[in-house]
Amino acid sequence: MTKNLAAGLLLLLFMGIVPVSCIDQCNGPCGCNPVFETEDFAITTFSIETLFRADKNFAFDPNRYYFHQTLYKAFWVSGLKPVSEIKSQEKVSFFLNTAYACSPPESYSIETLRSIRIINKKNLIVNENETLEEGAVINEKFVLTQNFQQEYNLNDFISNRHRFLKNERLYLKFVGVPSGNIELTFDLEIELDNGVVYRFDNETMKVNGG
Repeated sequence: MTKNLAAGLLLLLFMGIVPVSCIDQCNGPCGCNPVFETEDFAITTFSIETLFRADKNFAFDPNRYYFHQTLYKAFWVSGLKPVSEIKSQEKVSFFLNTAYACSPPESYSIETLRSIRIINKKNLIVNENETLEEGAVINEKFVLTQNFQQEYNLNDFISNRHRFLKNERLYLKFVGVPSGNIELTFDLEIELDNGVVYRFDNETMKVNGG
């Protein structure tokens, strides 16, 4: 009887019906820790803020003009709805279960980034060779970074069909070289592949050429 029960339990484990955690032994890749699966999410809202980045973490002052290489417009997913994956396959086997990471893997948006549009709101002289026209899309005047080290042209970044990582922030930096103190005013549009557009009106960045 005992042998039959043991054989039956092993069979159920192999079929993935009984979870690994039901076994008293802790010699698996995760020991006695739980095994997690990725749960992606749907985006419901974005948030945005202006960020001053330098060697020291000073508080951002909205009344101050900053060197254009140190000022960023950050945006991130601030509202999300978890999505449980519906699997059409049968339950995975014990061997596939052990392939999952021993800690929660990264969670990503089910949507991908379709476009970013930065729309200038007022005529502005950046320097003697560069003027921004009201209503113009000025994407080429910005770069995007995820880590303040590698910077991307916006079109190149968008072409990668970016999926947003949970708690990830993306940063936009103005790359023009102002001849003096200038205040950028623009609308920021973030469009996802499901057609939803998140718009932030009249964002500002006060910058100078250093």
